[in-house]
Amino acid sequence: MYGDQVERYLSLLKEYNEHTNIYSKKAYDKLDFHVKDSCVLAGLIGNKSCRVLDIGSGSGFPSVIIAICNPKNKVRAVESKSRKTRFLEQVKIDLCLDNFEVVQANIVEYGRCDVPKADVITAKAFASLERVKHVSKPLRKARHCIWIPIHYDQFDEIEDTKTCRIEKDGFYYLKREG
Repeated sequence: MYGDQVERYLSLLKEYNEHTNIYSKKAYDKLDFHVKDSCVLAGLIGNKSCRVLDIGSGSGFPSVIIAICNPKNKVRAVESKSRKTRFLEQVKIDLCLDNFEVVQANIVEYGRCDVPKADVITAKAFASLERVKHVSKPLRKARHCIWIPIHYDQFDEIEDTKTCRIEKDGFYYLKREG
């Protein structure tokens, strides 16, 4: 159904999840949705040379899929929970994702470090757009883009004039450029 690397990622997720909870087993029927959503987001970002920062990466949606689909992107996944970063490190090694970096850190603390600034910020199920804008401020370039996957019920809630609401292939996103 998907490419070999995406199929291997899903297999690794389920294998790892057997001994360490990183994704709800009750939500396995949602994996297809999350993969497709992440693939659409990867397409919107584009396979170009840029730094992508995924805040609260969890089990790897959308960061792993972006790294697979866009090998020219340098994707940095920041996650505070060690059980999840151990899994993401395993994925990086197993899939030979040279463009994928895993950082275990609280995003606020990480923002106080001297790290490369991101061109693109993503955050799936992390927090509101306002919170993402706030915590990512020290981590993004002056000309940046924030992409937030959202549920269609949230589509009309945002009235920020700098934020575009985008629907693509049945998926909904907020895009804010700085």
